[in-house]
Parts: sequence; structure tokens; C-alpha cells
Amino acid sequence: MIARPKLRDVARLAGVSVGSASRAISAPDQVRPATLAKVEAAVRELSYVRNGAARALALRRTFSIGAIFPTLNNPIYADSIQAIQQRLNARNYQLLIASHEYDRSRELASVRNFIDRGIEGILLVGTDQDPAVFEALRLAQIPYVLMWSLDEAAHHHCVGFSNEAGGALMANHLLDLGHTRLAVLGGQRQFNERARLRTQGVRGAMAARGLALAEDHILEQPFTFEGGRAGLRAAMALHPRPTALLCGTDILSFGACDEARRMGIEVPEQLSISGFDDISFAAMSVPALTTVRVPITQIGNSSADNLIAQIEESEAPRHERLEIELIARASTGIAPA
Repeated sequence: MIARPKLRDVARLAGVSVGSASRAISAPDQVRPATLAKVEAAVRELSYVRNGAARALALRRTFSIGAIFPTLNNPIYADSIQAIQQRLNARNYQLLIASHEYDRSRELASVRNFIDRGIEGILLVGTDQDPAVFEALRLAQIPYVLMWSLDEAAHHHCVGFSNEAGGALMANHLLDLGHTRLAVLGGQRQFNERARLRTQGVRGAMAARGLALAEDHILEQPFTFEGGRAGLRAAMALHPRPTALLCGTDILSFGACDEARRMGIEVPEQLSISGFDDISFAAMSVPALTTVRVPITQIGNSSADNLIAQIEESEAPRHERLEIELIARASTGIAPA
């Protein structure tokens, strides 16, 4: 069997020291261009691959980051992962991904699994975490960043926006169009501050105009297309029937719009439907979706930067507030008479 090439073989072929070869591979910006070119040529000729386990043992570092998302089915999380990975790759960190499908026990298990694998930091979505998650990270002395939300941020490192403000932003748009009968379609509010506070934002905007959001007009469904379809059917069975349906994600909105077509309900003439996230498909749907634009790439970039700063013991802001924006399109219109 052919022996696997080692770092010393690369150094010998390149005509440099083992230390110079190591720096050229691990931190190419710290070596002279001529040295880097020789080492890269030797790596290609020998088909050299670093021994990650040996490197981690020698440096007592793994250069790995864990990120746990609620689901991988929502394009907004996929886009965020892309931004995070590109940012980490530029700093020579590796990204490991897990999802918990809104199951707190699975999220805690993933956190513990990542800790066992020697991750140096972790990215989580939302501030409404199981206290056991924070305790596990504290005992392991693992830095972390909570993404997507500044609501209830407390002392944690957070990169996100106010979900309550996002709910109010969409509610005020619909109220300005003359709608007074609103319904909210989101996920389960328990253990999900994003769903809970977006609903709270809608309720607050309505209360400011002397209106009330009835509890039975708050509908909870899975964050799926079918959840949107089921939510639309439930909304149309309400009394009084709403003239506007505020969905907690664009995915729910697409399902709701599809079910409205099946039921012969015209959007927005008979029912306005709005989303939240502004994923790439929102502008291409029929009708084009009114939604709240979330700065997906910026969340990924800033979260990665914040976590690396903590790992490398640099200055890292405790809270970074990002701006959201109402994007008004064809799925919302003036309230029917």
C-alpha cells in the first residue's frame, strides 16, 4: 500500500522548513508569495491532505463551528447557511450543521453531540432556548451566538431583529389598507419567541387602533406548505371571516395562496395574504407575495464574525440589531367592502 504523504514530504519537495509548509497550508496570508507557490505546487504533486485529527491534537483546536437550525426545509435557513459557510471558510473554519425540527430535546442532544466532537463555538436560532442548552455551553466554556432575534436577548450574544416590530409592520400595512378583521397563521408559540412575538406585534398594532385580535383568530400550523393550506381552511371557517391573513413565514403563505385558489377565493380581492422572510420565490409567486424582508445574508455574516471574535478573544458586540423592511406586492390589497 502506498504511504500517505506527510507534511514533511511536502516541505522537502518544496524546499522549505516544516514550519513554513504548515503556515502556508494553515495561514497562507502569513507567508511570502514565493513560499506559498512552492508549497501549493508540492501539495498538488503529492496529493497531500492534512491530517485533521493530528492537527487538532497538536494545536488543541478543531477549527470547527456547529450550527443548529429549526429546519432545513425553509430556503431562508439554507441561504443563511450559505452565508455562514462562506464567511467561516474564509477564516479557515469548518461548519457542521444539525436541525431539530422544533423539538427542544433534539436541539439539546445536538448541542451535546457538538460539544463531544470538540466544536469551538455554536450558532443557534432564537432566544427562547431550553435552559439546559445554556448550562451545557457554560460548563463546556463554548461561546455561542443566538441568531434571528433580539427579542428577550438578555445578556446573550445575539444577531437579529425585533420580531415584534416585524409583526406590527405587517399589521399596520394591512390596517392602512382598511382591514379590521385580521387572522394570524404561524407555528406553535410555545418555546418559539419568533412566532409568539410576531403575533404580539400584530395584536399591539391592532390595539393601538382600538381593535382586538381574538384568540381564535391566531392559528398554529407546522411551517410547511400543507400547514399553510390547513391554516387557510381554518381561517375561512372563522366567524367573522377575516379579510387578511398574516402568515409567519413565506412557506405558509404559499400554501395558503394555493389553497385559496383551490377554494375559489380571489387574492387579494377577497382575502389579502402576507408572508414573512422574503425568500427568493416570494417575488415570483402568483400573486407576488407581500412580505417582511429579513437580511438573511447579513445575519449569517455577522453571526459568523461575532462567534469567531469570541473564539479568538477579540471584541464582539453583545447585541447587533439588523433592520427589516416591508415589501408590498400584489397579494395584499384594499379591504373588501
